[in-house]
Amino acid sequence: MQEQLDILIQYARGVWLKRRYAIIAAWVICPLGWLFVTMMPNQYTANARVYADTRSILQPLLRGLTIETDPSQEVALMVKTLLSRSNLETIARDTDADIRATNNDEYEEILEDLKSNIKIRSAGRENLFTISYSGDDPRYVRDVVQSALNVFVENALGEKRQDTDQASQFIAKQIEDYETRLLKAETGLALFKQQNAGYMPGSEQNYYNRLEQLESELEATQLKLREVKTQLVTARSQLSSERSLASKNYTGIRTEYDERLEALETRLDALLFRFTEKHPDVKETRRQIADLKDLKSASQQTASVAGGRGDNLFNDLKLIIRQLENEEASLKVRASSFSEKVVFLRERLAKLPQVEAKLTNLMRSYDITKNKYEELLSRRESALISQSVGAASDDIKFRVIDPPRVPTEPSGPVRPLLLSMVLIVGLGAGTGMSFLSSQVSPVVTSANQLYQVTNLPVFGAVSATEQSGLTKTNKRKVFIFGAVLVGLITIFIGFMLMNLIPSVHGRILSLMELL
Repeated sequence: MQEQLDILIQYARGVWLKRRYAIIAAWVICPLGWLFVTMMPNQYTANARVYADTRSILQPLLRGLTIETDPSQEVALMVKTLLSRSNLETIARDTDADIRATNNDEYEEILEDLKSNIKIRSAGRENLFTISYSGDDPRYVRDVVQSALNVFVENALGEKRQDTDQASQFIAKQIEDYETRLLKAETGLALFKQQNAGYMPGSEQNYYNRLEQLESELEATQLKLREVKTQLVTARSQLSSERSLASKNYTGIRTEYDERLEALETRLDALLFRFTEKHPDVKETRRQIADLKDLKSASQQTASVAGGRGDNLFNDLKLIIRQLENEEASLKVRASSFSEKVVFLRERLAKLPQVEAKLTNLMRSYDITKNKYEELLSRRESALISQSVGAASDDIKFRVIDPPRVPTEPSGPVRPLLLSMVLIVGLGAGTGMSFLSSQVSPVVTSANQLYQVTNLPVFGAVSATEQSGLTKTNKRKVFIFGAVLVGLITIFIGFMLMNLIPSVHGRILSLMELL
């Protein structure tokens, strides 16, 4: 620890011996720095405080009727976008700053200066903002703050109306599209219902009832048909019996058909000798023989004597058979009609699920389109109400609490602080030069330092006497150093007083500008 302390003492002595460099550096740096600080142009700051009132008495009354937005978020967004390029260009035009630019580079510098020096910050209360700008022209800084305030307020109102107009246009376009889709869906649904009128919901139960009824009627008709067929078979059997009986009774009666029958039978024998049963002449001859036999039988019955089985029974049987045949034909037609209707209804019932599925799909699409269309109509009404409310009153009301004024007192630079910093820098730089000089050309100031340099033992030290003149010389050097240092401090105090008194500083600046 003692060794380190000795080293520090050696450094201090070295700096003290080279103090002339510190004075020279301080006298070069400090006056130039103080003069530069004094010549720095005054900076003026204009401020404006504005309050964005986002509370509205209409909001709770119109909740659910208008398009709801968050005014606080809108204000926060406007604060972030205030220093956009378009807004900066507007501020430059309003303050005629763009006229001072002779080329694009100067114009960009003006915009960059506005972007860097315009400050908007919260004033400690919600939605209370302070807009400030600093520059060397008091009137210009006031104009810049006023223009920024105007842009801030106008953007809020303009963007609100623009957003509402864009929303209304978008909704109108969507309504037009959905109206076209709704008309198309209605037309398709109506056409489908027209083409499938019998398949609509609710008709399925009717189809089942009708099918059950038709199947019952078909079963009853088929049962009746079987009964008629049975009766017809019975009647025909009875008629055949009567014919056989009549044929036996009247076989001995000669008729006009006997000779013709014999001739045809002879001819048939001759044909069979030459041809087969399938020959047309053979078939035709057999048919003629059968017809003549029927005619012969009828003729024999007609020629029957009274007192046998009467013709009335025979005729009654034939009448009954004809009636049963007619009834059979009628029942067959009715059964066929019922069968066709049953098949038709079954086909319809099989097709019903497909029709209902397609109808459900069409109805679903129609309902979705209709609901969306009605929702868009409701939103359009909300947008119209919002536009009306926006025209009558604003969601955001700006209240300028402190308008910008032309500053009369400069806000900067803080010259006393800068002057003090220049003094400290000058003295520090001088001390550094003295230290550097003491290290480049060191001077032995103690016996211990001499021992470290020569590595030889030191037995003692001889002090300078008055006769040598060294003491007087050292005192003179100390006096000169003190006088020079006092002079530097005096100049520092003079610059400090000059910069603390605005009137004196202003006169000196004016004089220097004239020079």
